[in-house]
Amino acid sequence: MVAYGEDFACECGRTYSTNQIPESDYAAVLTLDRKYRRAGQIVGSSFAFLFIFVILTRPFMMMALVPMCLLAWMVYGRPFVRRRYWREVSALTCKWKLRPTSTSPKASPTP
Repeated sequence: MVAYGEDFACECGRTYSTNQIPESDYAAVLTLDRKYRRAGQIVGSSFAFLFIFVILTRPFMMMALVPMCLLAWMVYGRPFVRRRYWREVSALTCKWKLRPTSTSPKASPTP
């Protein structure tokens, strides 16, 4: 992610400035990103503690618990979280119309 106020150079040679985005919108996207990262860290830590507890008390149960948890996460949890995240981000970013601030000679058509 590019910090607010910095320019982003695309592979095509165009340069975009984040100053074109309202600062409140940019802050809202950053807050949303931090919220989902923090939630992922908390959930991941919780699963790690659960797995450590199970390893220490019933190690053979891990052969069933790990695959079941991973399957449930990949089939149900991850798609749900991703859809929800992208829906919230798209609601914040759909109104921006960024214009390139400059174009390198590589991106301009040759006569």
